[in-house]
Order: sequence, then C-alpha cells, then structure tokens
Amino acid sequence: MSENETRPIANLITDAREGRLGLRMEPEDFVYIDRDCERFKLAIRAMQHEAQAISEIDKAQWGIGADNAILTSAQTLVDRFRTKGKGSDNSIHAILEDHFRIVEDIQTLHREIRQRYVDADADFAARVNKILARLPEQLTPIDPAQSKPGVGQPEVLAPEGP
Repeated sequence: MSENETRPIANLITDAREGRLGLRMEPEDFVYIDRDCERFKLAIRAMQHEAQAISEIDKAQWGIGADNAILTSAQTLVDRFRTKGKGSDNSIHAILEDHFRIVEDIQTLHREIRQRYVDADADFAARVNKILARLPEQLTPIDPAQSKPGVGQPEVLAPEGP
C-alpha cells in the first residue's frame, strides 16, 4: 500500500468525522481499543526493526558460506532472506507497514466516533476521562512469549483514589 493509495477504511473515517456513522459501545471499549491499537503498533514497529536487521546482516555472518564465491546457492539463500526482511514490495517490513496503517485507521475510526460521543454526552465524557485517568502512564508491551490463545490478560489499572 503506497502513501498515495486510498486507505481501506478512509470512507468510514470520513463518515464518522462528519457524523454520518455511529457505533454504540461502552466508554471502556473505546478506551481499550485505542490502548490496544497503540500496543499493537509498537509490536509491529518492533517486528519491522527485526526484519530490517535481518536485511542488514553481512553475508559472512550467516555462517553458511555466503561470503564464498563458489557457494552460489548459499549466496542466493542469504540474498532471498535479506530481501524478504526488507527490500521488496512484499518484504516482511513492507507487509507490516500495511498492517500498521490498517491498525492506525481502525484506531482513528474509533477515536472519531468516541470524540463525537464525548462532545455530545457529558456522562459519557466523564466515564471516558475516569478510565483514562486510571490507565498506567506507560503502555504495557505486548509480549508474544507470555500470550496464551484463548486466555485474556486484562490491563492492570491503577487503584481508584479517594
């Protein structure tokens, strides 16, 4: 997906911004979707960093003889891995960039809808602000090593003050 292409849900974001689209959810859901989108974007950037690092590994460091001119298959293999890391339109880095932009659009869509509710409903706005005040200041990173399919891990909230 290039910068000039229309983003997948751009029309929904425009509709939400202009008040033609609504989505009824609890304030908590809006806050948690926004928080989780941020966490997911951080995880995507970390994976992109690793993909770029793979693309920059020197041929001699692979340990399969890619720096030896006689071993052309080793050179080919290393070149393919490096290009797949970052260096082609369908590299891991490029595909993750598409995913990042989609998550960003989902986040923007929910922010626009949430803001319309906040502007129109003081009780809703108060509930959103109360939840935001209780969230930890630093995002808890997504750690794939600790995740278990089908088992949720709720975010720890700071205790409510007096």
